[in-house]
Amino acid sequence: MSKRAKRALWSAVAILVLVGPPAVFLGRQGVGAGWEAGELLELAIVLSGIVASVAMVLATVGASRLRALTTALGIDRIMSGHKWLGVAALVLVLGHMVAAIVESPKLLNPFAASLGIQFGYAAAVGMVLLAGAAAWGRRRGARYEWWARAHILGAALALALAGMHVFWLGDLLEDPVMRVVCSALALLLLAVLARRWVWQPLFSRRGAYVVYGVRHEGADVATLALTPVFRGRALRFAPGQFVWLRLHRRVVGVQEHPFTIASSAELTDRLELTVRATGDFTRALARLGPGQKVWLDGPHGSFTPDAPERVDGLVLIAGGVGITPMMSMLRTLAERGDRRLHRLVLAERPDQPLFGPELEVLARRLDLDVLRTAGRRVDADLLASILPRARGRLEYYVCGPPGLLTGSLAALDQLGVPPGRIHSEQFGWTGPLPAQVPAARSARSARSTNDATSPADQRPTHPSIPIPRVEERSASTRSG
Repeated sequence: MSKRAKRALWSAVAILVLVGPPAVFLGRQGVGAGWEAGELLELAIVLSGIVASVAMVLATVGASRLRALTTALGIDRIMSGHKWLGVAALVLVLGHMVAAIVESPKLLNPFAASLGIQFGYAAAVGMVLLAGAAAWGRRRGARYEWWARAHILGAALALALAGMHVFWLGDLLEDPVMRVVCSALALLLLAVLARRWVWQPLFSRRGAYVVYGVRHEGADVATLALTPVFRGRALRFAPGQFVWLRLHRRVVGVQEHPFTIASSAELTDRLELTVRATGDFTRALARLGPGQKVWLDGPHGSFTPDAPERVDGLVLIAGGVGITPMMSMLRTLAERGDRRLHRLVLAERPDQPLFGPELEVLARRLDLDVLRTAGRRVDADLLASILPRARGRLEYYVCGPPGLLTGSLAALDQLGVPPGRIHSEQFGWTGPLPAQVPAARSARSARSTNDATSPADQRPTHPSIPIPRVEERSASTRSG
């Protein structure tokens, strides 16, 4: 199944789950023209609560690293959906409270209300604190570990309190059909959370790896070479995907960070992560010795090349350690004997060229043109010098800091590259939102092709917190 078909399928499932429970409730209520204002207000109260609860469940499921979702939609889209579902849930919860108080003013005093209403108030406070934690985490200089813990704790409390609010009130559960719907949502949530927080970190053999070497690529860049502990449990990944890495097998008090896989997808007995030392965690990785165990969760992401028969070649534009997914792509293509013409544009530090000797070898093994910008801005003139006139059959992958994405995507737009051919991924813990193809161009393309696909995968990771590649990042930001 193609990426587009998978995205359409999972998007349809998400929409069905979101609108299904309120639709079932409306069908059971039999809303008609004879309903009075008071009855409609009460209906609005219940519907806003149902939709808010479902949005919270979907936001939690989406952020729980289900590979079927991350590989189909990309982390960018998932985390963007996570953000907006959370915002929608907060707005609906506040609207739910206001409408309930208008309908019954005595609820304005939560201390005089029933236990079920008090749970509802507490859940609303938890949602506000959760939103505050999310906003705080986006500040430059905020520590990811503290933000992540506050965010997870707030989400857990809000979900638990919302569930107790529904259970203690009991009105919604009196209907046998709605009781089945609510139970199904609760079981789905519990199953996903058990997999994410119990099975995966504590018991799964998949992702258990051991270090067999660390190769230093530069002053602050190192490649961690890993081999699976259980040969039959090696990760099968596509070039351009990433993993979350942790150094200890426990749930509480463990740091884990995302890193791009740099090795060839054809070599299943070896996996390499190239990391720039930007914090305590990444510096600790460079000091690991042979035999040290690590645990990987993945692979994730859809920043991966399409099938060879669909495109005439790849154009890879990378900045700094944003070259790591490109190295995985090129190494995989070389192992497969790919004969197409590819282009690699490198915007890197002049004093720290990465993978220089290997790129020379890859240029001979592949039909590969390598352009080092030497400090020059990536613009339309630079790209036009290496691109053919027929650009619609090429696939474009851009990975790096926000400035590189903004300039590169604007240049590709200026050159007339179809938005559906462009894939981007931003790295960095905070910063501007991932760049998008300009709106005017997207509109023109939509009118002409009716297929204005978002140019970014992974990032488009996350309009709220990008999922990068280098630097210790947030749950959506990937390192090296």
